[in-house]
Amino acid sequence: MSDETGNNDTVQSAREHCGIFTIEHPMPILGTWRDITYVPVRDKIWSVTEGIYRSIFLEGDKGVIAFDTLTTPGTARAYAGAVQRTFPKKSIHTIVYSHDHLDHTGYAADLAPNADIIAHKLCHDVVVARQSDGQTTPTETWEGERKAYEIDGVYFELLYPGPTHGDGNIAAYFPQSKVLFMVDTVIPGVGYAFFPDWHFTPYVPVMKRFLSLDWDVFVPGHFWMTDRQGFIESLEFYDLMAESAQQAIIDGVDPHDWPSMTKYTDEKLGPDFGKLFRYDEYCAMNLSRMMQQYLTGGWGIEGNYQPNTQPF
Repeated sequence: MSDETGNNDTVQSAREHCGIFTIEHPMPILGTWRDITYVPVRDKIWSVTEGIYRSIFLEGDKGVIAFDTLTTPGTARAYAGAVQRTFPKKSIHTIVYSHDHLDHTGYAADLAPNADIIAHKLCHDVVVARQSDGQTTPTETWEGERKAYEIDGVYFELLYPGPTHGDGNIAAYFPQSKVLFMVDTVIPGVGYAFFPDWHFTPYVPVMKRFLSLDWDVFVPGHFWMTDRQGFIESLEFYDLMAESAQQAIIDGVDPHDWPSMTKYTDEKLGPDFGKLFRYDEYCAMNLSRMMQQYLTGGWGIEGNYQPNTQPF
């Protein structure tokens, strides 16, 4: 069906799921197709990415279990296309939400509208309250720290270590394959921008709990996969950044003075961190945000939660 001008694209764009956008204009950017790369990880686990965001999907006996939906309606459909090309006779029957953020789990309505959806209750409650267009409400929720699933011949465990990023952010652990997957925590290089929605007080302590498990491949929610040592080095960066943020405050640096922040970062952190991926783009933002943590005390209950640090 087209509009009066015969422009099918305008009608399609106007009907895209729009998340929480409230403007009424067509938003073609939401429907833009993204090229998807997909590679086998181990056993029945595959990884999928459009270059920045990354997720996984699993080959079941009869269908496919997908984790997350990627970033937009168009990307979600491209993700579905990648799954279909990999397993042309199997459809996505289950989606697992990593956490509540729309850029990871906002478009199940476009990825697989009839799929069952699993999420931690903390994530579920945000999704229900938000009522975002395209983010389908989970059909199954779980609580606590650990739950095992065997779905369509595939075994995995979902782990909630404590507050890290967003709400109800979980990891998926595949003990037989020695693979761990978790979104928006450990990623290659320095942290992302100003650490939106990171809960720093519990972050490193709860992430270290995963080191009690037997795995040697880590699949992050962004960029490329890494190993156990890469995981450890990422957590060490956060510890060092916390120390640097406190020292910057002692040294009288204003976290709102961007030229001073950039100069301080280059002088004090460049020798240690300058070769890390995205250092020039984000390290000063990382430091400013971490300084705010110490100046304000952190944000909300998640940001001040004293976590359980016992091994899984």
